[in-house]
Amino acid sequence: MAFKIRIMANHGPRGRGPVPQLVYRAEAYENDERFAERKWACEHEHETVEHAFNCGEEWLARNPKID
Repeated sequence: MAFKIRIMANHGPRGRGPVPQLVYRAEAYENDERFAERKWACEHEHETVEHAFNCGEEWLARNPKID
């Protein structure tokens, strides 16, 4: 089965301002079910959506599908 990547945003550590910054993580899910449980998630946080997306794309290039 093929995978797609999605980016999830969470509140990060509290900074100087009253609102905590967002941190992003890439997750892989099965191609046919957008709201399905993730099959993989990067183990680290990213400061931008772009960095998280690139992390997910790198993982996807190494793991295009499972049987």
